[in-house]
Amino acid sequence: MKLVSIELSDMRRFVTPARIDAIGPGLNVLSAPNEFGKSTLFDALQALFFQPHRSRSREITGLKPHVGGAPQITVEVDLPEGRHTLSKRWLTKPQATVHRGTTLVAQADEAEAFISRLVQSDGEGGPAGLLWVRQGLTRLEGESETAKERETAKAARRNLMTSVAGEVESLTGGRRMDRALSRTREDLARYLTNTGRPLKGGPLAEAEAAVNDLATRKAELESTARQLSDALTRRREVAKLLASLTDPQEVETRQTRLAEATRRLDEAKRHAETLGAAASALRGATLEEKALADRLAALQRAQADRDLAAAALTTAQAAAGAARQATGVAEAALAPLAAALAAARAGRSAADAVLNEALRAEAARSAAARRAELARRIAEVQDLTARRAPLARAAATGPTARDLTDLQALQHEVEVQRALRDRSAPQIRFHHTGDRRVTRDGTALGDDTLPVVQETRFDMPGLGHFILSPGAGKDSAALDRAETALSAALSRLNLSDLAAAQALAAARGDAAAALRDIDAALLAAAPDGLAALEADLAALPAQITARPDLPAVDVAQAAAQTAAAALDLAQTAHDAARAEAERLRLADASASVTAKAAQTALSVAEQALAGLGDSSQAGLAADLAAAAQRLALVRERHDALLADAPDLTAAEAALTRARSVTDSAATEVQRLQTERASLDTLIDLRSGAGVMEELADTAARLVAAETTLAHIRFEVAVLQELARSLESARDQARDRYFEPVLTELRPLLRALWPDAELRFDGESLLPTALVRDGREEPLSILSGGTQEQIALLVRLAFARLLAARGTHAPIIFDDALVYTDDDRIEKMFDSLHAMAGDQQIIVLSCRQRAFRDLGGTALQVVHARHPLG
Repeated sequence: MKLVSIELSDMRRFVTPARIDAIGPGLNVLSAPNEFGKSTLFDALQALFFQPHRSRSREITGLKPHVGGAPQITVEVDLPEGRHTLSKRWLTKPQATVHRGTTLVAQADEAEAFISRLVQSDGEGGPAGLLWVRQGLTRLEGESETAKERETAKAARRNLMTSVAGEVESLTGGRRMDRALSRTREDLARYLTNTGRPLKGGPLAEAEAAVNDLATRKAELESTARQLSDALTRRREVAKLLASLTDPQEVETRQTRLAEATRRLDEAKRHAETLGAAASALRGATLEEKALADRLAALQRAQADRDLAAAALTTAQAAAGAARQATGVAEAALAPLAAALAAARAGRSAADAVLNEALRAEAARSAAARRAELARRIAEVQDLTARRAPLARAAATGPTARDLTDLQALQHEVEVQRALRDRSAPQIRFHHTGDRRVTRDGTALGDDTLPVVQETRFDMPGLGHFILSPGAGKDSAALDRAETALSAALSRLNLSDLAAAQALAAARGDAAAALRDIDAALLAAAPDGLAALEADLAALPAQITARPDLPAVDVAQAAAQTAAAALDLAQTAHDAARAEAERLRLADASASVTAKAAQTALSVAEQALAGLGDSSQAGLAADLAAAAQRLALVRERHDALLADAPDLTAAEAALTRARSVTDSAATEVQRLQTERASLDTLIDLRSGAGVMEELADTAARLVAAETTLAHIRFEVAVLQELARSLESARDQARDRYFEPVLTELRPLLRALWPDAELRFDGESLLPTALVRDGREEPLSILSGGTQEQIALLVRLAFARLLAARGTHAPIIFDDALVYTDDDRIEKMFDSLHAMAGDQQIIVLSCRQRAFRDLGGTALQVVHARHPLG
């Protein structure tokens, strides 16, 4: 089966019908930017071949465009019976049809069966599951696939492999090897679990448990024997320690040291009591002297405070009288100043009224000049506005700067492609030795190197001429595309060439500059617009007639200034007098408060002096001298006792040490006696239990159990080795099973990695590791680029196997090479070309620049109205 054309309608972005024609039998490439609809095309083909027309699955509803509609696809295919047209529509009025020419071959369920037979047989997943690569799938098995989809794909791989390697059953020994391996695993299952651990309740587990139990019991008995030996040794040591501690001479020495320490502590305590009484007397004498000294000082302070308070009261009373007199004088002087201030304010108001009237008259006179100026500016703005309209139209006509930049870029691309074509074309170089020169089109040539891009005639004077052709291998497709793109861009702008575009762009720029000048003039003449000027004109005051006796503005201003100065003088004099009166009132109040405070301080000082009683300074001084003499005598006695005092702390420490030695000895004797009794009991129990006899019996039983365990482990090892040998033989047979696909894959794989091999999994029938330089690398750790390259090459190998079986299915790749670097992508392109000789391949890619060098048939999506490229 080979695809010939595809038409989509109401599928995602393809709201209007879109069609791809002229799909070739070999390599076909649709290279377009992202969101062009390539994945939609891929999903539509998947739906045609694998989704029933009555389906409303998520895959089908996901094809419906946002504006609604019934997704529909029509595909022309070439079959051995001739060209057929397959068509399906979903959701609204669903239908499926198959036509051969204009003849209806099948419809509805019969059409579904016809289409299904094209891509799969009974029990197979179909070649599409092996050969089609969806966008973003870098591995052979996608993470998003369901278990059913994975099983279907695996069945397809298995059926394909079996059809080309049907002798695998005879090579592996068939069911006999399976039975031998199964019997070996059954025997192993008596001893081990699937994870290789001893089976619970099995012979191996029971033998290991018996050995462990006997080893544990032997260790316990050996520990008991060691305990008995240790107890006998310890009892001898305890008896020796008890004899030392209970020796009569040692006991008497400890008692004598305790009695001496007790006597010394009693003497130190009695001396400490005498010293404490002396210290108490010293504290009393010290307190008495301090109390007398404090009382004398308080009496002296109270007398000084009373004298100071009396003097302050006299001074404050005199200051209060003077302040009251000054306040009366200041308040009397404030009244005439207030009257003068009122008169000055009235004069200022009258002068201001005259000045305002004069100013209004002056404004009315100047309004005529302002009116004329506004009328002139309004006329200027109207003229500029009329000139601006044609310039605005000219500034919007012709190619924009962006259009000119795009045209220059396209022109540059044409020149680059022409230079690349010339560089890759055959080169001819002339070396002239005489006066005669080779000519081309009548023009003599110099000693230069010339590219030959088309059939060219060179004339050689005296010899004739020769014609040089570059041959059919020269590809100028890139230059043709660049020239076509430039022509299309010029046609879109209705231009003949780049020079015309530049001239029109220059004219548009001149008009834009003139437009900016007019806009600047408008902004200068009317910053706020024409309406604002007209509003200012309407707001000018009307003409008024001033009274004849009205003074001039300058005369009125002088009179107003004189009145203002008089008001300022009157205000200053009044404010100064009022401030002085206020200051004197505050001074009067402050003096009164000070006098009251002085009276209060005098009363407090007299009360404090009365509280000290009738004592005189002389009497208190005599009492203080006597107290000082008593303090000196008490301190002398205290110091003498302190100098002769024994060290109470040292005496207490000595007694504590003596008691500790005695108590520790008694405690140790008691502990050793208890330990000796425990040791006697332990020795009596252990010696009568037959520990040594049981230890010898347990050791003999342990040797026998270990021998049994060794025999079982030997049998398990033999079974494991047998299973490994059988599995190795099966793996070798599996390698022969995979040999057909490896044979097809090896030349494709080694185009990227010389001497590389792939390891296949026998269960999933998929590669699991890449072997390079003798090192096996799991596919999961390889880069995304390497994984997608392997996935593509394996599909190409499956395609070769399908072709060998007689099934020709198209290979479709939707952005299958996303992470591949430039060097490897060239090699992948070579592999695709090698496959395209007898296989139809359709490549969908958004990497336009990279896939430009792939070659093949360039596909084009054409809408009902215009081509999309």
